[in-house]
Amino acid sequence: MIDLIIRNATVVNADGRQQVDVAVHDGKIVALGKGSILPAAAHEVDAGGLYLLPGAIDSHVHVREPGRTEREDFATATRAAAVSGITMLCEMPISSPSVHNPQVLADRIAAVKPKVYTDFALYGAAAADNVADIASLANAGIIAFKTFRTAVPAGREKEFIGLCCPDPGDFYTVLQATGKTGLPAAIHAEDEYILARLARDLKAQNDNGPMSHTRARPPVVEEASVAQSIALARAANAWLHVVHVSSPYSVDLIRAARDMGIKVTCETCPPYLFLTDEDLEKHGPYAKTNPPVRNEELVEAMWQRVARGDIDIIGTDHSPFLASEKEVGWDNMWAAPPGAPGIEILVPLMLTAVAYGRISLERMVALISANTAHLFGMQGRKGVIAVGADADFMLIDLAAEGRIDVNSWESKSRVTARLWNGRQTRGAVVGTWVRGKQVGAHGKVVGEAGWGCFVAPNPVIKERPFF
Repeated sequence: MIDLIIRNATVVNADGRQQVDVAVHDGKIVALGKGSILPAAAHEVDAGGLYLLPGAIDSHVHVREPGRTEREDFATATRAAAVSGITMLCEMPISSPSVHNPQVLADRIAAVKPKVYTDFALYGAAAADNVADIASLANAGIIAFKTFRTAVPAGREKEFIGLCCPDPGDFYTVLQATGKTGLPAAIHAEDEYILARLARDLKAQNDNGPMSHTRARPPVVEEASVAQSIALARAANAWLHVVHVSSPYSVDLIRAARDMGIKVTCETCPPYLFLTDEDLEKHGPYAKTNPPVRNEELVEAMWQRVARGDIDIIGTDHSPFLASEKEVGWDNMWAAPPGAPGIEILVPLMLTAVAYGRISLERMVALISANTAHLFGMQGRKGVIAVGADADFMLIDLAAEGRIDVNSWESKSRVTARLWNGRQTRGAVVGTWVRGKQVGAHGKVVGEAGWGCFVAPNPVIKERPFF
């Protein structure tokens, strides 16, 4: 007897949908079929009228544990994932200390493993000050490297060891090292030198209000960094992955580079698809992100690029803070930290985009699940409902209507999520399964701490394919 059968759902993968039952045993999908073709199961779920999708993979999360657990920890972050259809979080290396060598990586895995409700993967740091550790980090099981093309934030030096590389000569050296590993080099693409000039001029004018943030970081700040980083990656024969892209021109640069055979992929995030600079004016520091949210014209252009396949994946850039840290921004926007919570809005907002015809359900699966698994070397194991894959699912009711209520969130960062509160949604997560075990049901956590696993890339892949 097998463990579980989910019957009567419409199963949706990135390449299509079918009416088929899904059988699960020992955490894996063991058969797809109908009725008596499948063996008996200890537990069955009748999902008639619902849609079964591969679990979402959040490609870009900042939990920051160990270090700043008053903002978020892996228990609350993965509980948030469990109720919202996300079966794996991909955590960035900002912690205290940052994940800049294999020992810190091992310590972080050991510290958080007992707390997690869903699976998790980790990035490693890559900059001039840890270039000697890049090869060993790759061998230790990270999914990608992360580099900020900006300077180390003052007072956060320990959190950013091995992470900041504004100098192009240093970054070229780093890319030569990451290129030898075959792993993506994910970058926060903003030009430090343009930023510094604009900040100096705006502060001299006492421009401290919410909209000063967009004036300090216009699209060219991102675009210039993307263009330079592509040139360096081409010369270094490295795989460049540009995270949280906010400018359609940046996407066009990436698409053109890829057409020329340069290894470059990209991610965008909900703020650059569902918010505009009007939200920055309304919510002030609570809508402060780096890069900043853009005007309506640029947001619409970003959607066009999502729909036609120029953008590979969508992650949240979940960045938790305390309300007290954000509130200071009303008087001085420069003093507020950048970032907004996002784990619990990814699937609801993307389902709403499907409902309004922005993208198909299959394209949604590609953007938040299948392509992410592919990019991070987990194809065949994550991001797909197929025999042999992990039994990571989200069960969806496409007809459900609702409103985002941040007061009911599992994340500690609900206190800074006012920019999402009250938004209408269409489509809802009914249940979430991680390796065959249900961890979320109708907005409630039903799993157990410690069920989640650390996930490393498939070991047989020497140089991962990209798309």
